Parts: sequence; structure tokens; C-alpha cells
Amino acid sequence: MHGVTEGSFLRAMSSRGWVQCWWTPFLRISTAVPRPSRLRNWLKPYLDTGLPVIAQIMGCSSAKLAAAAQALHAIGCLCVDLNCSCPSATVIGNGSGGARLQEPPWIRDTLLAMRASCPSKAISVKIRAGFSSPEELPGILAAVRAGAPDFVTLHYRCVSEMYKPVPEGWRRLKLARELLPELPLLGSGDLFTTADALRMRQQCGVDALAPARGLLANPALLLHIRQGCLGKEAPPLSKLEKLRFLRDLAEPQPASASAPNGFLLRFCAALLGPDSRCFQELLKRPRLQECHLYLQEQSEL
Repeated sequence: MHGVTEGSFLRAMSSRGWVQCWWTPFLRISTAVPRPSRLRNWLKPYLDTGLPVIAQIMGCSSAKLAAAAQALHAIGCLCVDLNCSCPSATVIGNGSGGARLQEPPWIRDTLLAMRASCPSKAISVKIRAGFSSPEELPGILAAVRAGAPDFVTLHYRCVSEMYKPVPEGWRRLKLARELLPELPLLGSGDLFTTADALRMRQQCGVDALAPARGLLANPALLLHIRQGCLGKEAPPLSKLEKLRFLRDLAEPQPASASAPNGFLLRFCAALLGPDSRCFQELLKRPRLQECHLYLQEQSEL
């Protein structure tokens, strides 16, 4: 998630054991493959956690994406993921992300090029159920199957549906399961609770789950889902645990001590609510350093 899975979020999540692998936001490969030094700098915060890293890339040139995949694997990524799902208007306007769903043969050819450049390394692809209509899904899945990635992530909405409610979303996942019987399939879309995840896994037959926005309201969601899959019940985060997590998100770093607190407010609103006393107090403290001092006091009460 752009603007979320970076910086203090990486440190706070990794130190608590709430994540077992990092999946980066996308890196757009446009005019040229970035130099190895730039790629290393981009990956460094993720690799520094000591956890495996899946690097997500997008673009329009199959050859450049294949070269980028090779370079990222050389740096130490566990897997390189091809993003064909982002619905952002800017991304679509550039012909990347979800726009690639309009050309299924391109998806096939790009995956094959990535495989040729990384014959013994993992590659994957992230798609939506279509660009304009779910009727496009069988053709997209045929191209994906021909590209033979190591796994597929399917967000059940179409690009045109953005994040609107889609009552038949799980039927699309079931169809994908039927059409991709030999490929590991990750389901995504409206996974906000452990119960949501377990129902999707059971009813759609997916092999794994890929929550995103649900981590805002429960940053321990991945751990709770994993425990739920093992038949264990995970207690919800206490208010103190939430305060300490927010404190760690606000922990000053040399480059961020005077940074604005918008990122922190987003999490606080999701964790404690916009009407909570904590959120109202953070509104009075526009800089991260001020917020950290307040949250430190609250987490020690």
C-alpha cells in the first residue's frame, strides 16, 4: 500500500512479529531500468527488517520489466510481482497497472520474459477481475496460465469498480479457482477481519489471502488470520497495544522528526476512531515529534 508500508510502519510491524514477509508498493519501470544502487536504496528498508521481500513492479515494456526482475532478484528479493491491478487514474493514464488487463497477451508475454530472465527465481502477478467487466476474467486467466507464474493474486473487483461494493465478488474468485487449478491463488478484496478471511478461504478455495486496507484498523490482522487458519483464536488488540503501536509509528527519525502527522492521523482514526480523545489530541500536534511525546506519555499511564 503506497504511503503505508514504509518507514516506521515497517519497523513497528516487524518488531512485533505481525508480518512474516514484506510486499513492497509498486516501482514503476518506465524509460529505463533503475541502476542497481537505486534499486538497493529502494529495497533497503524492507531488506533491513530481515524478512523475505516480494518486490512489486509495473510498466509497459516487457523487456524492461524482465530486466528489472533479474536485477531485483540479484539484490536478494524472494519474488518479483508484476502489478496488473492498480486502478489509479494516473497509473491507468500511463498505460500501466490495471490498464494492462486490456491486453491479456501482453501479460502472458511479460511473464514469460520475466521467467526467461529469472529461470530459477520466483515471479508472480497481481490482477483484477477485469478492466471494465468480469466477463473479461476467463481471457485474462488464460493469459496468466500461459505465463506460468509461481502464484497469482486476484482482487475480485474490476478496475472500473475501484473499491465500490461488489456483491458477486466471491463468485469471481471461485471461477478463478476453477480456471487455475494448478496455480496457487491468493484472494483479495474487503478482508477486514479474520472472519472475512476464513470465509473467503473456505468458500472460494483460495490458497492464501492478501488483505490490504484491513491493516489500517487492525495492524495485527495478518497474524490473527494465520492463527485463525490454525484454529486458534486471537484476542483483539487492547487500547494500550494500539497506543504503543501509534507511538512507534510516530517515533522520530532524523529525516522525519518535523514531518507532518497526516500518516499517523490516518492510522489513529482507523484504530481508535476520529472522535477518540487521542485523535483529537494529535490534531493539536501537527508534527510527528510532538505526537510521539504525547503517545509516549499515554502508553506509560
